Amino acid sequence: MSDHSVPNEAVRRRAVASIIRFTAGTPLAPPRYERQLLARYQVGELSIDQVLALLDTSTYHVFYRSQAAPGLALPDIEALVDWSRHYNAQHQLTGLLLYSSEQFVQVVEGEEAVVRALFARIQQDTRHQQVVTLSEGPGPQRWFAEWSMAWGLVEPLVLEQVLGAVQTQATVPELITDPHLQTLIRAFHLVDPELARFPARRPPRSRLPKPALGGVW
Repeated sequence: MSDHSVPNEAVRRRAVASIIRFTAGTPLAPPRYERQLLARYQVGELSIDQVLALLDTSTYHVFYRSQAAPGLALPDIEALVDWSRHYNAQHQLTGLLLYSSEQFVQVVEGEEAVVRALFARIQQDTRHQQVVTLSEGPGPQRWFAEWSMAWGLVEPLVLEQVLGAVQTQATVPELITDPHLQTLIRAFHLVDPELARFPARRPPRSRLPKPALGGVW
């Protein structure tokens, strides 16, 4: 290490801290995973080269909620899930789709360009509306790697509790037993010490009918 490397590194860390501070709460703010890596860089846990290497091997995700269009029935949704599983498998995408009281919650993860292209189509789909992005950006791994599209029905109050925690970056205070939500909580680091004692169970695979309509999810 050269004599100039330590001062230069200190200047770089201060610059990173300033960028994070001034962009907080704006569209220019780094995604959550990038902020986590930069925070570790600032305290000396990672070098800048290690940060860049971790970002290069990261997995891109989109996590959103939306409202089902009027008249959309459960068989239509199940057919859509079945179609999505085939599509995602062909495009190396994985993820989760939850439905609760006419509301969709979905996570799609994979290569950035593929995820972005699919999400652009999802946003134009007329079978739902009021699409709200809850999180988008790189992450350390695929959280739903075993499922081309995990699927489940969840209780509305429990889902709202989890989504509220995601949006406020708070931990979920009560024990969540639904396996889909357990994985979602862990994916976004919303685990309190009590919940962490209980390992997530793999959600059962749903037996779904062959698709009756096309889909883009």
